[in-house]
Amino acid sequence: MDYTTRGVCGQEGCRETRYYLDNGLWFCRRGHQQEGRQVEEEPDDFGTQGKTNRVKKAVTEKGQRTYRGRQAYSLFLQVYQLILWKQCHALVQGRGFPAQFEHVVRDLWALRLETYSEKINDPSEGVEETEFFSSQPTADQDEPDIIKFRGKNVQWPRLIDSVGLCYLAAFIMRLSVSVGDFHRMIMCGDIPYIRVTRSIPREMRDKLPQEYLSIIETTRLVKAEHLHKAVLQLSLLYRHKFGMHFPALNLPPILYRYIRRLALPIEIYSTVKRLQDLLGFTFEFPTSVVGSSRPLHIPEVQLITLIVISTKLLFPFDNFKRYPASAKEPTTQVIDWKLWAQAQRNFDNRETAKGKIGKGNEILVNERDVFNMTPSQLDEYMDWYENSWLDKSKVSNPLSDLFPIGPTVLDSQSAGPPNANDEDDEEAISSMLRAVTQHLEPQKVIPEDDSDTPRPGSSYVRYKMESDLPETARFFFETAAKMAGVSLATLVRAVSQAEYRVMRWLEDQRRIELYGDTSGMDFAKFDSSDDMGEQDMTDSEDSS
Repeated sequence: MDYTTRGVCGQEGCRETRYYLDNGLWFCRRGHQQEGRQVEEEPDDFGTQGKTNRVKKAVTEKGQRTYRGRQAYSLFLQVYQLILWKQCHALVQGRGFPAQFEHVVRDLWALRLETYSEKINDPSEGVEETEFFSSQPTADQDEPDIIKFRGKNVQWPRLIDSVGLCYLAAFIMRLSVSVGDFHRMIMCGDIPYIRVTRSIPREMRDKLPQEYLSIIETTRLVKAEHLHKAVLQLSLLYRHKFGMHFPALNLPPILYRYIRRLALPIEIYSTVKRLQDLLGFTFEFPTSVVGSSRPLHIPEVQLITLIVISTKLLFPFDNFKRYPASAKEPTTQVIDWKLWAQAQRNFDNRETAKGKIGKGNEILVNERDVFNMTPSQLDEYMDWYENSWLDKSKVSNPLSDLFPIGPTVLDSQSAGPPNANDEDDEEAISSMLRAVTQHLEPQKVIPEDDSDTPRPGSSYVRYKMESDLPETARFFFETAAKMAGVSLATLVRAVSQAEYRVMRWLEDQRRIELYGDTSGMDFAKFDSSDDMGEQDMTDSEDSS
């Protein structure tokens, strides 16, 4: 018999708490009938004990997780525009760019959007059709710029083009910022680029197809030379599509910055200006490029080439004695290149000398470097990894609270203002410049009466390949190439091409003196297509 436990019976002092049901009446275990309502069993309910009834839910149509067709096109452009805005915001708020910079970038992007209007508004594009047929990664800078969508060639913006667009905006506003500066900002994380998909809201990221995410995902480190090439391609695109004419490079402040960074005497400035007039460099982007792009098509490469040639003329790297004819000449001083190289090394290692990894060097750390790190360097690297790679938009694990991450109170207090690094760099450059200029050695002056005396510029040595560079010249070329954002092979080739142009000019001058022949003397504008040994920039990437 089945019993049900209830309260105490209470009849005649009965303390029983177990009851049973008999013919609709409740009795305790001792037989006392309980007062209350009689329970009647319905015949229809016979055999229904233990049956479960479930309410059917309304059938809802399951939507697509990712967009396709025109929706995917529009969402990708919105995501790209968001990335571009974040980069502008970082430059204005963190790097001190003027507020009008964002408006210039917005206008350039609005023009670029017009090239995609036909693709977005194409009625033949289905909503649920797959767009990509190529399995090649489209985010690689070495891949062709044209991405194929359903058999049609459509040039979609790459991630590197966003930084190139920011550089063109700064170029139009004539700001004293170079491609090398933008590359250093990318490596240091000052502008969103590496793992930029972390900054995209998850709602937008989940609806974007993986093919589009691969365009804006960084699969390898970007090189400054890739950025140069992207800027050149963008300038040609705006020139051909919209008839835009970009101004010349803002020469005075950028040339002054290059001279200070290389710790060279200020006399280099006037020599660069004279060589510019001789070679006809305009420091402008070309209006058209026949064939592959060449290094001397880029204004900043033209500038660093003139600086290198001027340095070789005034302060050569060999130990051959050359005597100026007047005390007013800039060659009355000689640079101690060994001391100069040591000053440059001290400048490059100023952060690592303090026991730090150095901002921008974290991404270059490999598994071998970890074994030689100090505890403070490990903390610095893990902080960088957390800020650069961890996706905080994901749902946190319940166990993550047991392992807190983030900077400690001491780290947050030691963090300085946003522009503290720039101030430290300027102070380090000033101290390096003082250390080099204080040790300039005087050179003996011999008047022009002595015709056999070797003069500055004589016995000029040309370096056609990297292997031709002596030790002192190699370190100078490497420092100049790193500052300008090109490879060593590219800089050596560009300098050799410009020197070849100067040699042709000297030969024409001798021809005029001897025969009075003025044919072929048009140097109004530099044209690198007639130089011997010219190669495109893509070759230099492979050789570097």
